[in-house]
Amino acid sequence: MEELPLPEDIKERVLQKVSNKTLALKAFEYIKLVKKDDGSLWVKEEFKDTNNHSLWFMVLACVNYAQRLIRGEDIDGD
Repeated sequence: MEELPLPEDIKERVLQKVSNKTLALKAFEYIKLVKKDDGSLWVKEEFKDTNNHSLWFMVLACVNYAQRLIRGEDIDGD
């Protein structure tokens, strides 16, 4: 497995979707793209401070949106 930063175009699309852009930019610090040995891509988070609820929920939302974009799904219809 290879860990990569989340591509900028994915970040931009996610930022267009969320209302709190500042919090989303902070959330991106905990999100990585993983390229598995079979070539498939997966988005993962490494966030431990689950007591920081607003940031935790934004991390989860950003992971969800990013994973959907990686799979070619539309996030604009939500």
